Amino acid sequence: MKIAVLEHFSSRPPGTPGADFVAEGRAMRDAVVADLLRLPGIAVVVVERRGRFRKALRSADAALVIAPEEDGILARLCRAVEREGRILLGPSSSAVHLLADKLATARCLAVAGVSTPKTEPVPFASARRRLLAMPLPLVVKPRDGCGGRGVTVVRRASEIGAALGSVRRATRRDDCLVQDYVAGDPASVSIVASGGLLDFGLNRQRLLRGRTPTYLGGETFWPHPRAEEAVAAARSAIEALSRARPGVRGHLGVDLVLGRSGATVIEVNPRLTTSYVGLRRSIRENLAALILDAAAGRGLPEHVTPTGRCRFRADGSTTMLTQAPSGRCAMGPGTRVGTRREGWAITSAGTSAASTSSSRN
Repeated sequence: MKIAVLEHFSSRPPGTPGADFVAEGRAMRDAVVADLLRLPGIAVVVVERRGRFRKALRSADAALVIAPEEDGILARLCRAVEREGRILLGPSSSAVHLLADKLATARCLAVAGVSTPKTEPVPFASARRRLLAMPLPLVVKPRDGCGGRGVTVVRRASEIGAALGSVRRATRRDDCLVQDYVAGDPASVSIVASGGLLDFGLNRQRLLRGRTPTYLGGETFWPHPRAEEAVAAARSAIEALSRARPGVRGHLGVDLVLGRSGATVIEVNPRLTTSYVGLRRSIRENLAALILDAAAGRGLPEHVTPTGRCRFRADGSTTMLTQAPSGRCAMGPGTRVGTRREGWAITSAGTSAASTSSSRN
């Protein structure tokens, strides 16, 4: 099987907007490509220029797309794969359309009884006036955002103008979202969905705190007191979304906040997330193989085998915090084992092809 892999930010010309996400995007791309190349009978074509994606699809059997939901980018790329009749290693374009709309997602979760912040759409034309009438603190964010761009915590009325300016720069829509602020610890749960759901435990999210939080990375298998509750909430969220829209499959990232009242689901990412680079070092199984199984409709295992805890950064570097030689995950803090970055050779300026016989990590 030949698989075309496209990562949006690293496939754009230098100097285009979004340059601050290139390292993060490339890290996810390189990690999943390395895992695919460990599988027998798999060849990979890395699409390094967005304009060559359709040509790469014509000679491929399947495609994996890593792209932001904003402005419909991910949905359009997924639709291109479907129109070429290729296997899409991720959610369908229809499912992406739902999950990319944070308002539609929030409403779906609320109807299903999943704990999620109260979310309200506000047109920019009347946003300042309406926000002044709302209790603080609150969160202002794009309806179709990605990577935390434009997300702002408003604690004082004097911050409303700057918050609206930030979110307006991050979206082309004429409205934004206002959410109740949920205090607590930021976390995520990665899930591979097919006929069933396979979760990978709780990930800690490390953020640079402030009015506009910045994502720094995280840690896998985080031993938080509410870890089981968070995983259960994430699974319930994916189950609810699967009932609402067919095609919710592949790798999904559920963002949560763990507070005094429990686990609150903030949003769901219909694609690979940065936690992939840490999870692949934290389990015995090949994560890319599980994504392939999900796309093919094959059964997933009931659980994965943790082999350690890993700290990962947004640039793709990883540090093992603990290792469990017996195959059981050591859940407490431990000794750093080593730092690693994924690396494999890029062979051309357009697309680069590799196979199990020629490129291994």
